[in-house]
Amino acid sequence: MKAMRKFTGTTVITIMLVFIIAFCISGTVYSQNQGESRAKAQYYRAIEKEYVSTLRSLLEAEGYHNSGITMNYVTEESGPREYTVIIHHKGIGSLSDEEKDALISQCQRITFPETDCNFYHKFLETDL
Repeated sequence: MKAMRKFTGTTVITIMLVFIIAFCISGTVYSQNQGESRAKAQYYRAIEKEYVSTLRSLLEAEGYHNSGITMNYVTEESGPREYTVIIHHKGIGSLSDEEKDALISQCQRITFPETDCNFYHKFLETDL
């Protein structure tokens, strides 16, 4: 009887220790993944900022000073980042479709350091 209680007590303590160890290991793995995600987010923010700066310089060289640029992205779980770049300037609205296409083509030539990202450029159309 005494041996049975000792065996049961040892089993319970062993199970508790296994759960504690598993919890600690999962916490460590979660922290490492979170750190990697934070570093990746900082990296993308930096190259996105540089991309917008380069795009702004191109637009200014073309005569579109103080253009509004909005850059959004969607990330699929197993796919590349898909960026949508929306450009706004009141002077762009007066361009013909061919001129708009030519300006979009120039914008699309700007390189992005990550090659697995897709970009879609468009102009914000307003009726003002």
